[in-house]
Amino acid sequence: MKSAKLTAFLNYLEAQNDRVTAAALANYFKVSTRTIRNYVSTINDESPIIASNSNGYKLMMQENRNVKTASLQTQDTPSKRMNMMLKELIVNTEGLDIFDLSEKIFVSTSTIESDMMSANHLILPFHMKVKRRGNRLILEGEESEKRKLMSHIITQEASPQFLSTVSVQEIFEEYDIVQLKKIVTGILERYNLLINEYTINSILLHLVITMDRIRNNQSIEHNLHARNVKSNLEMNAAIDIADSIGAEYGIVFNEAERYYLMLLLSSKTTLLNYQSLTPDTLPNFVDKHYIDLVYTLLEKVKESYFIDLTEDEFIVKFTLHIRNLIFRARNKQWSRNPLTYSFKDTYPLIHEISVFISNELQKLENISIVEDEIAFISFHIGSFFERKKELETKILCAVVCPNYYGMQLNLVQKIETKFKDVIEIMQVDSEIDHLHHTNSIEFIISTLPMKSLHIPTIFVHPFITTEDFEQIQKLIVKLSERKNILNVKNYLEMFFDEDLFLRNIYLNSAEDYIKFMSQRLFEKHYVKEDYCDSVLEREKMSSTAFNNNVAVPHSITMDANRTGACIIINEKPVRWGEEKVQIITMIAINKTERQLFSHVFESFINILSEWENIKELTKAMDYQDFVNKITLLMDET
Repeated sequence: MKSAKLTAFLNYLEAQNDRVTAAALANYFKVSTRTIRNYVSTINDESPIIASNSNGYKLMMQENRNVKTASLQTQDTPSKRMNMMLKELIVNTEGLDIFDLSEKIFVSTSTIESDMMSANHLILPFHMKVKRRGNRLILEGEESEKRKLMSHIITQEASPQFLSTVSVQEIFEEYDIVQLKKIVTGILERYNLLINEYTINSILLHLVITMDRIRNNQSIEHNLHARNVKSNLEMNAAIDIADSIGAEYGIVFNEAERYYLMLLLSSKTTLLNYQSLTPDTLPNFVDKHYIDLVYTLLEKVKESYFIDLTEDEFIVKFTLHIRNLIFRARNKQWSRNPLTYSFKDTYPLIHEISVFISNELQKLENISIVEDEIAFISFHIGSFFERKKELETKILCAVVCPNYYGMQLNLVQKIETKFKDVIEIMQVDSEIDHLHHTNSIEFIISTLPMKSLHIPTIFVHPFITTEDFEQIQKLIVKLSERKNILNVKNYLEMFFDEDLFLRNIYLNSAEDYIKFMSQRLFEKHYVKEDYCDSVLEREKMSSTAFNNNVAVPHSITMDANRTGACIIINEKPVRWGEEKVQIITMIAINKTERQLFSHVFESFINILSEWENIKELTKAMDYQDFVNKITLLMDET
């Protein structure tokens, strides 16, 4: 059993305030309750730190938990010895006496020799080798590769959840990591370069390793040519960071060290003002090759998964990410993702799409992509779906206002503060002609007089007034009502079919209607041929006619090929057992679509249970009239 799983399990229990049932834990970790019991048994094997009773599991003393976590992370003793040996060899450039090392880590020299063979296999990707010369062990390889190896070892030994600034501080006590972070983030912000919390700590780790090596006279000396530089922003930022750190700690970064730092910044930073970028302006900041590459990847996703990711904001962010990813791959500057394992298990479809994109990218660019980078792609795709879901409930607008002495920013901030829960500002510009008139924009707020547009537009004062807010509020209510109606209509049309809407069909009995409507559903491939038998069996149990001129015949089971409804509206009532009906709705439900259909189904049945609604619906002259009437009724409920 992998220790990462057990550590994640402990971390989750630690975050809970009360006991957690085995079923809840099994659901969270996507495993069986038996596996959860095995987790607890394994962890409690040496020292009991998880209490259990009929109400579930709870973590006990924090001190014991820390001890146990440490033991779980380091239970592979040969791996621990190997990492310790490699760290000692990196620090001691002149080499180590094998007998001294043997005494230091309490193992025999033969064990060290065995570990050395394993270590050479581990460090192969770093182009290094441990060699024995007499009684001395020496690590041969480039200085830059030694630093990568040191970073790799420390990262592997750190918490699987996150390599925090606290963790880095514990490893390098002589450096003030908080102050170092302030220096780095402040300079990056000055150059409009953005770095997220997932990668800032890996940069800090790199910096302190670099500082420590320079202090021990192990600078990178060979000349490096500034190739594949994205822009001079990263180089200027690297120079400023090196100068600031040099002044703070008395450390001199030579030209090669500065270029090495620039490579790191180039692989992990993004333009801070990406929110002002659009697919149209993106070529001004990013090589067209990366933009074309992203469109190619997204087209392949659409062909294979029928998912369209070509939304403006996603394209901008994803293009910047792919450019950085390729840069990291070519320079072997990988970003570690602490949530790789949990994201893969929690969002399997998003992970599958990310793997597909990574495989295509590897073939197109002739690069290798590690699993941590696949998880970062998953973040982007997951964020796209979350964003799309959020925007479905909001009214989307654009703001037009001159950018004069902060007027534009002030206006946008006030509008967002007032209406943040109901609207989303998608575009901001100083001129109406610069807006992208897409179907997504539902209205415009402008401080400039403008000609009549096909999009609703509200004129407001530059210093927005109470009356302006009231105007905006009224339009939002109106647009929200319209949006709700359209959403209901879209749902209805997802399950209703014009070919299955019929008027004035007069048959002799309920059984005749059931046979007739079942046949129509079968011909349209909604149900299997024996569907009628199942509906008749249900009807024998109890009549599906209401006492308000409605019958809703249906099957006992949700065994339809797909969800749909056949509807008959008669001007004159017909006999249905002991009742008379004018509206007959035969509903076929597919089990996998039940949750999606439930909202429509419940609202539809509620409407059919009201006599006034029935009178209104029987007036429908055709399918479209019926859908319009029921849409309005559903929107009112």
